[in-house]
Amino acid sequence: MDRYDIIIVGAGISGLSLAHYCAKSGLGTLVLEKSGEAGGCFHSYRPEGGSGFWIELGSHTCYNSYGNLLVVMEDCGILGRLIKREKVGYKMLVGNQLKSIFSQISFAELLVSVPTLFTLKKAGQSMESYYSKIVGKTNYKKVFDPAFNAVICQKADGFPAEMLFKKRPRRKEIFKSFTLAGGLQAITESIACQKGITLLTGREVQSIAAKSYGFDAAVADGAQFEAQALAVAASPAVAAKLLRTSFPELSVRLSQIGVVPVETVGIIVRKDALSLRPLAGIIAVDDSFFSAVSRDVVQHATYRGFSFHFKPGRVDQNAKLKRISEILGVSPSQMEHVVAKENIVPSLTVGHDALIRDIDGLVAGKKLLLTGNYFSGLAIEDCASRSLAESIRLKGMLVHP
Repeated sequence: MDRYDIIIVGAGISGLSLAHYCAKSGLGTLVLEKSGEAGGCFHSYRPEGGSGFWIELGSHTCYNSYGNLLVVMEDCGILGRLIKREKVGYKMLVGNQLKSIFSQISFAELLVSVPTLFTLKKAGQSMESYYSKIVGKTNYKKVFDPAFNAVICQKADGFPAEMLFKKRPRRKEIFKSFTLAGGLQAITESIACQKGITLLTGREVQSIAAKSYGFDAAVADGAQFEAQALAVAASPAVAAKLLRTSFPELSVRLSQIGVVPVETVGIIVRKDALSLRPLAGIIAVDDSFFSAVSRDVVQHATYRGFSFHFKPGRVDQNAKLKRISEILGVSPSQMEHVVAKENIVPSLTVGHDALIRDIDGLVAGKKLLLTGNYFSGLAIEDCASRSLAESIRLKGMLVHP
């Protein structure tokens, strides 16, 4: 049985940023990923053919306020590969028409409501209860609710207000918003190549067992691995399942965290097939999808690309392509590449912080680490920050020469 200092289940940005911190501390780190490649929600689709074009099927933007992520990237030597995202605007899809966001806002209602911003606190508020007081109920329902739904690819009304749009210090020498050549998946690929990290893809963990020396992890092909410490960097539903036998109370808490699927369809077309002016994305109002993200923020000589994030279980693939055709004004035959991806994201509610305190209390003093996008927020930086905190917690507990 192969032995490591730590086993990490999941090779998304949460798992791999944790792997980075562990390897940097000199720990022999094994990362087990059930899919065929690392990245998770960092999924940059790069069609064959050598054009250098890509589209994002999950996370699509990083910011210079992502301090912990930037340090990881710095350690990997990839800050020189940053590409600035060009400033192009978003449009709202109202019925079948693309309209400017400002054209949909009632500024009279906004002027009456916005002074509330200076006294109202986010703590204990949902997105709806907080922002409807600041922008007005009509503005919220007509503009801001669809916009927030687009940001988190789910109904945002009940989501905790304090877990989105956090103010963080910025590194002003870095582009305010950026991507990388080849897409954001280049970040997770670079982390996975670091010394001290062993990444095994296509290895789904079936069970986890707590032992006197630490942990055993058994994968679907029958292989087993052991380590002093173990981290689960998967969705709360997966974590709950894996920990049910050895940590039943923790499993119950994790199972209380909701998750929702996001059905993404990415398409690539030639620029000359589109009459649509460049834009950053489309916010849908009462449609079968939440949003569409455009590759127009990084111009390409030949191609344009769009990733449509559809509501789960609403329409099949043919209906999705039909709707994309209607919006973009292109036929399916003009779509040179079509790719589908399903991501799972947490669906959080007010009071989630109390649940996380319970979870943290149950892992305190244990060499069991939990990381992901369901602790302090969905942002990439929230994932990296949680991984850093867990790696620091681990340092004082591991016996390492």
